[in-house]
Amino acid sequence: MNNEFKRKLEAYEKGELSDGELEDFEKELEKLESYQEFLEENGTQVKDSNINETKQQKILRRSKWKARLQTAFTALGIILLFTIISTFLTAGYYSWGKPDRADVFRNIIDQTLTVTNPYGYLGGTSTNTSPFFGLEAVRDLNKTIGNETVKVGEVKAKFFFSMMSFPEQEYFGNVSNNTPTFLYPRAGERNLSDWKRLEQLPEGTVVSAYLSFAELIDTEKVFQLFDGRDMDLIWFAVDTGFEGKDGAVILEPIGFPSYPIWHDDDMILDSREEEEGLFGSRIISEGHSSPEYTVGDHEVLHEQFLKTLTFLQNHERKANKLLFEKLELSKRIQYIENNGFQHYGVVITGPTKEVLKLQEEKWVGELVVDEVSFWNWR
Repeated sequence: MNNEFKRKLEAYEKGELSDGELEDFEKELEKLESYQEFLEENGTQVKDSNINETKQQKILRRSKWKARLQTAFTALGIILLFTIISTFLTAGYYSWGKPDRADVFRNIIDQTLTVTNPYGYLGGTSTNTSPFFGLEAVRDLNKTIGNETVKVGEVKAKFFFSMMSFPEQEYFGNVSNNTPTFLYPRAGERNLSDWKRLEQLPEGTVVSAYLSFAELIDTEKVFQLFDGRDMDLIWFAVDTGFEGKDGAVILEPIGFPSYPIWHDDDMILDSREEEEGLFGSRIISEGHSSPEYTVGDHEVLHEQFLKTLTFLQNHERKANKLLFEKLELSKRIQYIENNGFQHYGVVITGPTKEVLKLQEEKWVGELVVDEVSFWNWR
């Protein structure tokens, strides 16, 4: 309150103001009354104009960090919720159907390796889903040497929905990851056979080897030729019309193991355990077994092999990715159906000196040793 206002207030109380001064002063008093009413109605209080500036900055920083934390926690909550929902949706996507998608992808990998890798039938593919519609399939790579199965590596394939990436292959251990080759009949000799190597190996060893024939031989005849020999037939290489066209050496053989390639719909239900629930019965466990097979029944081997090629034909793009090549299965199937089953070689294993005796046979062509191991034969 300044001195001029005090003077006018005292003159107003004493009635000493002129008419003009009185009118102006009363207007000023009315303004003050209006200000007072406004302040009282809104609860506004006069603040000290000398608030500490440092304190204001602290309050401002605290407010900013609080806002940032709230934003971060909100974002984290959204991500967590989306991850949970995605996990459930991913599991539902890969378990849909009968057989479900995960089983189909697993079978593609298993059966592709079975018909393109002489040891591919050993083991099985495991699958694990991951959030955001991903699935990883892992398959061990094994080899048979005598009576022993040795893990030599593994292959991984990743899926996003139903799209498969190119697989990753890793080899390890002392066992070689170099794949021997077959030589197509009547294509000449390379003089690269390992007969001399077998002669140098001691008595107490076993080998696995790729044996090429001097001529094409049907499946039944192959079983007859090896009947009574102290060795095992591991895999039959099949002439599918592509072999021998681009040279004598066959780098990518196709064939089948010495026992049938059974599929899920071939298996026989042996037992089933069910449990009653609120929504009816549900299956807890099932037991299955494969159909009976007599060693040497080539008709069963042929039937299951063609069934496998037909299955892979429906998923050929994925099979091609696994091999980094085009299988052209429709042409191969047609060739086999028109020309029958003929073999240009087999993969065998057994005692070194027993395998060496094959050198004397006229129907035997080249032999390339795959692996050698200490004695583990039956």
